[in-house]
Amino acid sequence: MKYTVIVPAYNAQDTIGPCIRSLLDQKGVTYGKDYTVLVVDDGSTDRTPEILNTFPVEIMRLPENQGRIVARLTGARRAQTSRVLFVDSRVTLARDAIATLDSFDGHPAVMGETDQTESKYISAAQTVLYLIRRKYYRKGTFPVEDEFTITEQNFKRAAKGTTVLLIDRELFIKLTPERTGKDVNDDTLLFRNLVFGQKIGLFRSRRLYYTYSQRTDARQFTGWLFHRGVRFSDFYLRPGGYFHLPFLLLVAAMAALIAWAFIAGGMVYLAALAIGADAAISLYLSEERRDFIRVLFGLPPIVIIFGGGIASFWAKMLSRAPEKTAGASFAAIKPGTSLPRPGSINTPNSLPPALRGCDPEVDDLP
Repeated sequence: MKYTVIVPAYNAQDTIGPCIRSLLDQKGVTYGKDYTVLVVDDGSTDRTPEILNTFPVEIMRLPENQGRIVARLTGARRAQTSRVLFVDSRVTLARDAIATLDSFDGHPAVMGETDQTESKYISAAQTVLYLIRRKYYRKGTFPVEDEFTITEQNFKRAAKGTTVLLIDRELFIKLTPERTGKDVNDDTLLFRNLVFGQKIGLFRSRRLYYTYSQRTDARQFTGWLFHRGVRFSDFYLRPGGYFHLPFLLLVAAMAALIAWAFIAGGMVYLAALAIGADAAISLYLSEERRDFIRVLFGLPPIVIIFGGGIASFWAKMLSRAPEKTAGASFAAIKPGTSLPRPGSINTPNSLPPALRGCDPEVDDLP
């Protein structure tokens, strides 16, 4: 056995079935001989456990939801292979994906790829998120035009995430961030430790291809975007983060503009200022004529929801709420102590248009 595919899952009843089927229906390899599948059920309260029981995969059930950092590390510590492949529960893997893993033997960490351009016009929200990434990331890195390696030189301006990640098991355990709360930006911290701490590049390749199931439920999407704001703040906006000082300057400038507009003309000026800013940003982001209207109407709700996540993060920061650390959260899975009891091996027997859809976790921007 060379690979363990680890799938952290929490309330994934809508997507876990297709995900697991894609992992078992791989060509060029034999399940149980070349690779195995381990699902870490992170305290699901929906039908996820029931669905998982219909597949011949190993299941580990955590007693309560602890977040994906704990779920991933639990799976990594349980795995018996030197290489592990993390797969998000919203992913369906290409049929030849696992057969291609041997070709990455020279790379300790490999990030999979999906076709971002296909989902650009699913919704106004999707268009906005796509265009923001296009402006921020370097040319050729979003969408990915070819294989490349994320290094210290391009780390800040290259999209990165753990939606599909092949990595050496011991290396992953070593890189796992010490802070383990659900709001921790674990992807970026993990890769920062990899690239800057271990001096190992993160290889990105379209040979490790997957498709991602878009969120179309209003509540799921709103919660996802809000939490992205929290996690974005955790790495980029906290004291010492890349954008901490620019963020403070932006907040001060916005406060001054709002105060001026309110004093000068009250709500009318505030409304005019907001509409003008929305139009200017929409014009800046647009690549085609049809982009402008989609961004114009899609941007405001995204700013409100994502901004709410940022505000939530800072409210917690100012209240100085204690954060979980690896020492506390992983006490039950350290070497020499008992792991959560695995499940037995089983055998098979509307969102408004402006907000519909979202991108996979392929980067640390919204």
